[in-house]
Amino acid sequence: MKTSIFLQKASNLFVENRLLKFVVVVMALAVAFNSLLVYRAVRYQRTVLIPPTMTGTVEFVQGKPTDTYTRDLCRRIVNLAATYSPPTARAQFEELLSFYAPEAYPQASKTWYSLAGRVEESVVSSVFYLEKITLGEKTIEVFGNLSQFAGDTPLAMTSKTYLIDYQVRDGRFYLLSFEEKSPSSTMQLGENRK
Repeated sequence: MKTSIFLQKASNLFVENRLLKFVVVVMALAVAFNSLLVYRAVRYQRTVLIPPTMTGTVEFVQGKPTDTYTRDLCRRIVNLAATYSPPTARAQFEELLSFYAPEAYPQASKTWYSLAGRVEESVVSSVFYLEKITLGEKTIEVFGNLSQFAGDTPLAMTSKTYLIDYQVRDGRFYLLSFEEKSPSSTMQLGENRK
């Protein structure tokens, strides 16, 4: 492009300077538009994983897992925590501890290894039959029937409700706590519904 249209050299430099400023502005607008499109693509992307131990697909939309993925993980966690026998308890609890968040791990490891020791000493087996999963924002409530045996002798057959507190950080499911729901809080919930 010919920019020397004026007789004076200073005028030609001003025209060239305006042209360069215009090109810089157009490039800045193009970069901003491209950045907006990249942001939208990253934000609305959908990642589909099919791990070998899950029954369905694992989907995260906008950084949040789908209910199907959360339910599958919940079933896995409850099975590891509430269905065990003396030979399998320690290995299952170790696998369960791999789900815990780093800040919750020290307390959880004490609790689960202590339970593994008691199960091995007392020769107690436990089976949990899952009936209902209720998903919350950061909490999962699991209801089912628990049967415990000492050898071949039945010890207890009761209904249990477990509360699972969790977080999803960077696409990873972290377990914060796994606790039995106390009967008093269940009673209070029932009284409030009346």
